[in-house]
Amino acid sequence: TQGFPCPHMQSIASSALRRVVLSASKRSNPLTSSTRRVVNRSTITRSAASMRAIAASVPLSGDAQVSYEALTSRLKKLSSLNDIEGIITWDELVMMPEGASEARGAQKAALAELVHLQATSAAMGEAISAAESAGAAEGCPWRRAVIRDARRDYNDAVRLPAELKAKEAELGAKGYAAWVKARKNDDWASFAPVLEELVALRKEMAAACADPGVSAYDYLLDKFERGMTEERLTEIFGELRTKLVPVIAKILAAKPLAHPPALESGTFAEDAQEAFCKHVSAAMGFDFGTGRLDRSVHPFTGGAGPHDVRITTRYDDSVFMDAVMGTVHEVGHALYEQGLNKEQDGLPVQRALSMGIHESQSLFWERYIGQSQEFWKAMLPEFHANFPETKDVSADDLYRFINKAKAGFIRVDADELTYSMHVVLRFELERALFGGKISVAELPDLWREKMRELLGVVPETDTLGVLQDVHWSDGSFGYFPSYTLGAMYACQFHAKAREEIDGFDELVAAGKFTPIRDWLREKIHNVGSLYPSADELCEAVTGAPLDPSIYVEHLNKKYSALYGVAE
Repeated sequence: TQGFPCPHMQSIASSALRRVVLSASKRSNPLTSSTRRVVNRSTITRSAASMRAIAASVPLSGDAQVSYEALTSRLKKLSSLNDIEGIITWDELVMMPEGASEARGAQKAALAELVHLQATSAAMGEAISAAESAGAAEGCPWRRAVIRDARRDYNDAVRLPAELKAKEAELGAKGYAAWVKARKNDDWASFAPVLEELVALRKEMAAACADPGVSAYDYLLDKFERGMTEERLTEIFGELRTKLVPVIAKILAAKPLAHPPALESGTFAEDAQEAFCKHVSAAMGFDFGTGRLDRSVHPFTGGAGPHDVRITTRYDDSVFMDAVMGTVHEVGHALYEQGLNKEQDGLPVQRALSMGIHESQSLFWERYIGQSQEFWKAMLPEFHANFPETKDVSADDLYRFINKAKAGFIRVDADELTYSMHVVLRFELERALFGGKISVAELPDLWREKMRELLGVVPETDTLGVLQDVHWSDGSFGYFPSYTLGAMYACQFHAKAREEIDGFDELVAAGKFTPIRDWLREKIHNVGSLYPSADELCEAVTGAPLDPSIYVEHLNKKYSALYGVAE
């Protein structure tokens, strides 16, 4: 469930063919220092003060007011165009008849051209400059963030040469077609030349668009994780790798969990799954008055949030948990969209901060609520009502079933325990590729080596290895880290929520999710992209930047207890 067609999500680069965001790496990043990761009273005090400062705002007047209103008027019109794109993309994936694909392509191309003209117009640049010169950012963190992100988006849009933009579209289509064929035929050799072209293109784009001194890979990472750098990510993933690999090996060596036959081999009617998924969505707080739940081939969250949020899932009568957890995951994304600050509607600051933060909101609900014993205690009566053949299945049975761990070749099929190592593998290869330390030709062999090293399994084919993901086929380098960053942010947010919300576990067990949703809305959803980076948001919410040890400790404690081994 990784598709994000929503305009708010497109604005943070859901694929390399989406809007590209200017590298923020030119800003000094004190978060790369290990000293910043020590939590003390002064840090917590600063964080609390930072959250209180969000509400502070000095009204505008005179030239500052006029210039800011002129800028926001343009930005809101641009946002509305992106909202239209979100709706027609949802329609394309859910409702559109097959025969309309060519016409829809022409419609989207025309709309994209209009958006580009608006986003790169001289009038937009002049409006941003006027707001900056008039001091419209002073006295209000929201205005400051709006002007900051407007400048960032504009600079990136005008820096990209037209010939590179055209080449990007051409290579994206060529790469996808080559990947589909290569994956089907297990033919790495046919895809490798196109991948070399895509790597060269991304380097060329970075040279044209990134600020002086910013590496190509930092530029690519920043498209998905604003403010993230290779140095900081190496620190995070290095610690994760060192501490988690032994935990994974320990759990995978333990005796496998046993499960009731009703869960492993039962048949679950699709209509019953749909009814149960709608019940779960409503219980979590999804607003069906401003949203809807439909079916699609691949689950995703789309629409034109926060006023129109559309989620999808899919059903398989032999694998009910995919639909349930897919729904919980997408509702987590949707709650973020529905909770975005409506007072900043249509402005850049309203948008989600990064792909990792968006993923943290879906994984907060999926892994820390939906995969908990307490959640299944709350949902058990409704589960039995929809699936009477499971009347002897307990909440503990469901908890154990959904949390089984096994090493596998495919990232999207990986469980909570092993998933992050699939991402670490991809990050290490991308970092080396853009750092000039390896070549495209070496990727298949290095992939197998790292799979053996990290998970103890080796794929026999490239289809099960280096060719399995679509991301590289359109040049979406730097995307993969967001998935595991999201899981770690979710874990740290969850730990803080359990500290601050009285009776957290009891609320989940009773199916009373409103206090949890409201906490997330206040701390994260409503804040949007006010902070320049996810680390800074994390520090404001939890008192510290992202700390991988919290995530490893959670996994070690949880899976050691499940599998009956020592921590």
